[in-house]
Amino acid sequence: MELLEYFYNRNINLTNYYQRKYNISKDSKKLLIYGSPSSGKSYLIFDYLRDFNQEDYLYIDFLDPKFQFRDIIREDIEGFIKFNSIELLILDHYTHNYFETLPKVKQLIIISDRFYNYGREFNYLEIPLLDYEEFFGFQKLNSEKQIFNLFLKQGTLPQLALNIAPKEQLFLLFIKSHFSSSEAKLLNILAHFNGSIVTTFQLYSYAKERYKISKDLIYRQIRDFKDRGIIRFIQDETASSSKKLIFFDFALAKYLTLSQKFPKQFDTMVALSLIKHNIEFKAFGKGGYITESRNLIIPAPFNSENSMWKKSHSKFSIYKKNGVKIVTIVTVATQYSFKIENIEFNALPFYEWVVINDD
Repeated sequence: MELLEYFYNRNINLTNYYQRKYNISKDSKKLLIYGSPSSGKSYLIFDYLRDFNQEDYLYIDFLDPKFQFRDIIREDIEGFIKFNSIELLILDHYTHNYFETLPKVKQLIIISDRFYNYGREFNYLEIPLLDYEEFFGFQKLNSEKQIFNLFLKQGTLPQLALNIAPKEQLFLLFIKSHFSSSEAKLLNILAHFNGSIVTTFQLYSYAKERYKISKDLIYRQIRDFKDRGIIRFIQDETASSSKKLIFFDFALAKYLTLSQKFPKQFDTMVALSLIKHNIEFKAFGKGGYITESRNLIIPAPFNSENSMWKKSHSKFSIYKKNGVKIVTIVTVATQYSFKIENIEFNALPFYEWVVINDD
C-alpha cells in the first residue's frame, strides 16, 4: 500500500499547457489513450485532472523508478480505491496484460504508446504528434513564413514547439528517454530510409553491415516501432508488393542521418499531414500520394509551373490509367494552376494546402 499512498499523494502541477485538438469526455467510463512517444498523452491527462479534486483520482505511472523493485496487484488497487472513495483511476505508461483483469473503478483511463483492443466497452483516443495547424497555434509572435520555417526545423514533437533550447539537445534527450541502445541504432537505419520504398529484409541487411544484430531481434523491433507509431509502411498504388517507409517526425529523421535532404523532409511532411487528417491514401511510386477519391498529391517544393507542366504531360498517361481526377501540387511558396484534358492541376504552398486537405 505504500506505493499506492505515494501515487495518491503525488501533486500534479501543470504549467504552460497549450490546448491540443483532443479532449477527454467524462462520459468515457473506460478509455484507452494511445500514440507515439512524447505525443503529449500524459499532459492531456494532467490537464483533464484539473477538473478533479486530488482525493477523487489515483494516477499511477508505471515508468516511475519506484516500480524498479516493487510490484502492485489488482486487489490492492481495488481495496485502496474503495477505502478512499476514488472515482477515477489512471494507468499511465501501462503495459497491456500487466493485470490479468483490469481494476474495477467508476472511470478507468489507460495511457500507452501502443494500441490494444480491450473490446467494445472501451473508447479509444489516438494522440498523434503535432500537425501544422496545432504548431501554428502554439506560436504567438512570428509571421506565417517564419512559423513555417520554424516548423521545418523543429518538427512535430510538442515539447519542441515551445522550447527554446537547441533542438539537438532535446532530440538526444528524447532518444535516450524512450529507446534502448539497440533501438536507437535501428532509429538511425529507419531515418536513413525514410521516404524510400524498402522491405524489412533490406532494412535488416543494411543494419547488419553496420552493427551486430540478429534477424529475429530487428524484425521484432520493427514490428514494435510500427505498433508504437514510430514508422509506417505505406502501400504503393503502382506496385502492390512495394511499400514506402514514413518516419514519424521529419525533423528527427534529419537529425539522425545525413541522407534526409530537404525534398525527402518535405515529402514526409505531406505524408504525415495526410495521416494526421485521417485521409486514406497510398504512395504513387516516386511521384506523390493518391487518396481514395483519386486526388493525386505531389510534393514539389521548388518546381516551377513550367517544369511541372512538362512533367505532368510526360506522366499523363499514367495518371489516366490510375483514374486520377485532380492533381494537387504542394509547394513551399508558389501557387499556380493549369489543365491537361479533363484533369486540373493546382499548386498551393504547404501552409495553405494543409488547412484544406481534409479531402
